[in-house]
Amino acid sequence: MLVKSYAKINLYLKIGKRLKNNYHNIESLMLPIKLHDDISFEKIDDNSIIIESSNKGLENEDNLSYRAALLLKNKFDINSGIKINITKNIPLAAGLGGGSSNAAATLIALNKLWKLKLNQKRLLNLAMEIGSDVPFFISGKSSIIMGIGNKIKPLKNKSLNVVLVNPGINISTAWAYKEFDKNKKKSKINNKAKNIKELVKSMRKKDIKKISENIHNDFSRIVEKKHKIINDIKSDLKKNGALSSMVSGSGPTVFGIFNSIYEARGAYYKIKDEYPFVFLTKTF
Repeated sequence: MLVKSYAKINLYLKIGKRLKNNYHNIESLMLPIKLHDDISFEKIDDNSIIIESSNKGLENEDNLSYRAALLLKNKFDINSGIKINITKNIPLAAGLGGGSSNAAATLIALNKLWKLKLNQKRLLNLAMEIGSDVPFFISGKSSIIMGIGNKIKPLKNKSLNVVLVNPGINISTAWAYKEFDKNKKKSKINNKAKNIKELVKSMRKKDIKKISENIHNDFSRIVEKKHKIINDIKSDLKKNGALSSMVSGSGPTVFGIFNSIYEARGAYYKIKDEYPFVFLTKTF
């Protein structure tokens, strides 16, 4: 079985207080994008989980696909093995949800291969045991995300033309949250964040200019202070026609929103050789 494991961008991310379980309440708007990893699943006689990948650093038990497969094997007493091969196209630790997407794709695929007949609600609950972004990828639709990632409200979405730029550095999500908490205690975080309601209204009206004006990410200030190149990328995208640009998730990937595929393509060709990873894509 071969499946596509799609990445995401956050058009909005507001972070609430840290809870006792170390998760944070969030308010977010996530959109899947066409950039994807390719994952194949093959049943094997040996009662084990084998991870193979184009990125050898992922061939270990910390891999979220491995953890997803192990979770299902243990919960449902599966006595057969599986070989999972991941061709990585989504950059690692990039704010694009690659690992979480791989985990969700694994839950969905093995639910079919192992004939578990789990409904979406069961899959969402299992996804939450792996990570807070995983449930979004189970639904796979543009959504408003609340709580600790467990409250998902699908939203009709205008497809957006975007250019992704990754400077080739990794940012740990755990580090970003730790810095956020530290800065919030020192009152360095702007509490006057844009309201998600305006963005949602713009999405429903399919008003790309208003969408661009209302994007927001609480992590932006933190990661831009740490990595000056992120500001350079944002400037480059805007110089080349982006209506707006912002870091996705905890970064470091920056996305630019363009009015049309022609403008997005033009920007892509102008900057594609300037950074390690530049990708022209669309939300869906």
